[in-house]
Amino acid sequence: MKKWKIVVDSGSSIREIETTNQNVALEVVPLMINIGNEVFVDSADLDIANFLSELKDTKQKTSSACPSPEVYANRFEGAENFICFTISSQLSGSYNSASLGKDIALERNPDANIHIFDSRSAGSEMDLLAKKAFELAETEADFDTVVKELNAYHENLDIAFLLESVDNLVNNGRVSKILGQMIGLLGIRLIGNRTPEGTIQLAHKSKGQKRALKTLINELKSKGYNGGEIEASHVLNPDIAKAFEEEILKEYPNAKITTRVTSALCSYYAEHNGMIVGFETN
Repeated sequence: MKKWKIVVDSGSSIREIETTNQNVALEVVPLMINIGNEVFVDSADLDIANFLSELKDTKQKTSSACPSPEVYANRFEGAENFICFTISSQLSGSYNSASLGKDIALERNPDANIHIFDSRSAGSEMDLLAKKAFELAETEADFDTVVKELNAYHENLDIAFLLESVDNLVNNGRVSKILGQMIGLLGIRLIGNRTPEGTIQLAHKSKGQKRALKTLINELKSKGYNGGEIEASHVLNPDIAKAFEEEILKEYPNAKITTRVTSALCSYYAEHNGMIVGFETN
């Protein structure tokens, strides 16, 4: 039996975390994306390029769906301590499902320690939280200390989005139709952030990639970024991630930046050429 399991839903883009500690494991709970009658399970072996191609070509209704409580309950087995991060409860039912799964798991094993974090976010901010949880678990700290440290760390994280399209966010009621009509016209990009409650809001509009990147970096700085760790996930657009990294390193040469491809769920909402940036603040 493991001592720790770090559980994330696929609102996070992390699929593995390197560790030599045999007492700590990562579990990813996939959400589902429906394209017409076809269901795509957001697991590590899903071909993101193929998924995006089908999404682009479809004329059918699309939607996302969260895991069942039983799926979560099954993930809360095989360890003593469980730390779980879900996508914002304002964007998905995954947090509620995980909470019900916790109740089921504790009925089966009352001695387990389980804490569910509503990330109030998605994507790269969740990635930073998962990595921090691993780091703390590897120190052999007790459960309550790990939860306390993660709560404190969470208060010093934020997220920003650079989006060329918000069609799926509009169609699923995550942003307004008026906002959706502004994005994508004449090269307009949306730089968005999250509210404290965990909803997506418009921060800035910018025309062209170069200006959008500058605006994005200014958004990070306005939220307190000062050279800390960054997680940047992109929708199969490594060029924009590289350009972003280069601009950050010009100003903060010691910044630690990790780039990765978005999960299917984040690809679904960030859409073509989108990027999600999670970052540490002061």
